[in-house]
Amino acid sequence: VKLWSKDGIELQTLQGHSDWVLSVAFSPDGETLASASADNTVKLWSKDGTELQTLQGHSSSVLSVAFSPDGEALASASADNTVKLWSKDGTELQTLQGHSSSVWSVAFSPDGETLASASDNNTVKLWSKDGTELQTLQGHSDWVRSVAFSPDGEILATAGDNNTVKLWDFELEDLIARGCDWLGTYFVKQSPALLMELVVCQQQNPSLTVAAAPLLVAQGEDLAREGNVDGAIALLRQAVAWDQTLTIQPQIRARNLAKSQTLVTEAEELAKAGQLSEAVAKLDEAQGLDPALDFEPEMYAKELLVQVYIDEGQNLVRSGNVDEAVQLYRNAEALEIGAGISANDWNDLCWFGSLYNQAEKVMFACERAVVLTPNHGGRIDSRGLARALTGDTQGATADFKTFVEWTTNDDEKAQRQAWIEALEQGKNPFTPEVLEALR
Repeated sequence: VKLWSKDGIELQTLQGHSDWVLSVAFSPDGETLASASADNTVKLWSKDGTELQTLQGHSSSVLSVAFSPDGEALASASADNTVKLWSKDGTELQTLQGHSSSVWSVAFSPDGETLASASDNNTVKLWSKDGTELQTLQGHSDWVRSVAFSPDGEILATAGDNNTVKLWDFELEDLIARGCDWLGTYFVKQSPALLMELVVCQQQNPSLTVAAAPLLVAQGEDLAREGNVDGAIALLRQAVAWDQTLTIQPQIRARNLAKSQTLVTEAEELAKAGQLSEAVAKLDEAQGLDPALDFEPEMYAKELLVQVYIDEGQNLVRSGNVDEAVQLYRNAEALEIGAGISANDWNDLCWFGSLYNQAEKVMFACERAVVLTPNHGGRIDSRGLARALTGDTQGATADFKTFVEWTTNDDEKAQRQAWIEALEQGKNPFTPEVLEALR
């Protein structure tokens, strides 16, 4: 790279690149010079010719460089089909991918909000300053070699290998179209309600409304299930207007879904009260109104009642009402819903029943907890307590030793080790005072 004075005197030769230097650009403040090379790098130099930094990241020749108007960012275009954005200190910020061939030129708009890139795939792409692809400009029939914005940012000039320069303007309609296109994914995947407000985007791109209709239906149905029937009807009507292939009757759908949710709520209360047949009947009716309800009515009703039994059982055993707690657990087990009672639920009955010195009544719960989670030291520890209290010293010692190896709590290790030593000496470490302290 050579530096010349404004009157044509050669000032300096900057040496450092190992292959062709294809583009140079000064930062807006004139303090830094960037150079792009076929050696796949960009170099930054001070205005006096001192090499400051080498930016590495491209996998092929770097064909063009451009500083943003505020000097905070540098863009580089490469034959590796990408544009890279760098901070002014040389940190790589982002790689813009979208071109299918070499990118020959980059230019920032005067306000710094837009970056244009020219490629030999015959297109120019526009990007936001954060790297979001905004638009592809098609019109050249050959490679596009260079891009430049007018000083007011209203016009973009592009130079092509088909012996032409094209001028592109950014009138209001173009900006609206770009904005609607940019928001397209947001309309379709997150907020069709915003598309309802932006009628101009509906007019610009009718395909957006069809694509957004399914989410609008889902949101309308959710409103109906929450009891907002009027709001649901409004969204469902809009969805049908956007996609006339939908066979929804908005009023009927909204009211059915709202009624279905009411039936489910009533059924849940009946199930928790033990009225299973009445609950199942309401759940069946609810599913008829809302096929999206994903449960088997009888199983769901039983699961609700099981949880009631377990919750009440845990409260009882924690307060020392072991017999009543055991009965509730037995009631839950009798409903035969498979994995309805968790290892943690069984462990609560085992541990607290043992702490109230009624281990023989809850030993079955201890075994069930260990069977469900055979490698969980905490469950084995609870069984160890129950074994110790029912005279199975050898089994209790083995369980406590397993817990000591499993836990990372030093205080618990020391406590269990003391229990093990006492049991091995034929002593009972679980006095009423100890059990009360553990409770």
